[in-house]
Amino acid sequence: MPELLLVADAAWTDAGVFHAVIALEEKQLAYEVESVPLPIPEPRKAWFLARSPLAGVPMLVHGEHGITESLAISEYLAETFPTPAHPRLFPADLRVRARARQVMGVLRTSLFALRAARPTASVFVAPRAWPEPLAGEAAADAAELLRLASALLAQGRTTLFESWCIADADLGLALMRLLASGDAVPAPLEAYARAQWERPSTRAYLARRPDR
Repeated sequence: MPELLLVADAAWTDAGVFHAVIALEEKQLAYEVESVPLPIPEPRKAWFLARSPLAGVPMLVHGEHGITESLAISEYLAETFPTPAHPRLFPADLRVRARARQVMGVLRTSLFALRAARPTASVFVAPRAWPEPLAGEAAADAAELLRLASALLAQGRTTLFESWCIADADLGLALMRLLASGDAVPAPLEAYARAQWERPSTRAYLARRPDR
């Protein structure tokens, strides 16, 4: 088994897998990927449970130790492979780092109607037809996402803070939910999101897509 193994969904459309791949790539670590169908087949669950009581994807396996939940994965990588030997994932300043964690926390624990109307798969798999316009709670979630992003981003900047951090990947993906579906996004936020899509780490993720 390789030192670092990332177990991912076979469809390659999970937001947590996206986050984990970006973290591994930005840390410039060697890793291998194993794809599994979802739901995880019962015979395979035993392998997961032997490494973590929380069986799911993404799972990062380091030796025989398994870590699930994307934030836990990026935190583990940040602390196990620290700077200066490896690039940073989180801001050095504790107050700025806390803000980055706030952003990632909000994106994981809110905006549920928007995430249902514009699922992660819609970012990576071209739709056969444009989806229905956002309405109701989904439209309210989209407005809140745009308000939050506008409040966080300084004018003309393509990173949340002075330097890129892993929160930029998550916010970029959230905005791409709108852009990929043809929803209106202010030009500065579109430029920010597309800058995340041009990073080598994101391009490495996209290159692994089974339908590329």
